[in-house]
Amino acid sequence: EAGDPARLRCLKYLVMATMLHASSINPFDSQEARPYRNDPEIMAMTNLVQAFHNNEIEKFERILQRNEGQIMDDEFIREHLADLLRTIRTQVLRKIIAPYKRITLTAISTKLNGIPVDDVENLLVALILDGKLDGRIDQVSGILDKTVDHGVGAN
Repeated sequence: EAGDPARLRCLKYLVMATMLHASSINPFDSQEARPYRNDPEIMAMTNLVQAFHNNEIEKFERILQRNEGQIMDDEFIREHLADLLRTIRTQVLRKIIAPYKRITLTAISTKLNGIPVDDVENLLVALILDGKLDGRIDQVSGILDKTVDHGVGAN
């Protein structure tokens, strides 16, 4: 409802849910949300969505840092921020490793804005266990060795 002061909070939650679901739909494309796109309270979320959809992890994390107070003040968003970071990192990770048969975890870490190699390994393990990545991790050498892709991860 246009006169409801909770509308901006609801819009933030919609944006958050859309990103957590890794949806390709931009919530600001709807005519109901479009007028709020440039609202100062929503601007950080608008920029987050753009960075999310463009797989720009550096920009995404920079927006989070610059708008930490505005974003982290909301308990719901704060509770789901780790999941959101995992979602975008997984998206970007899949894009990074796509052209490679073998790649070092250090190289992936660097391309993921310098996250710890242990975090890269955890993301890769989750993808392998979920059946979205066909490969194995050589922990001694710190290398992801992808097996021939037989349609795994097509979803």
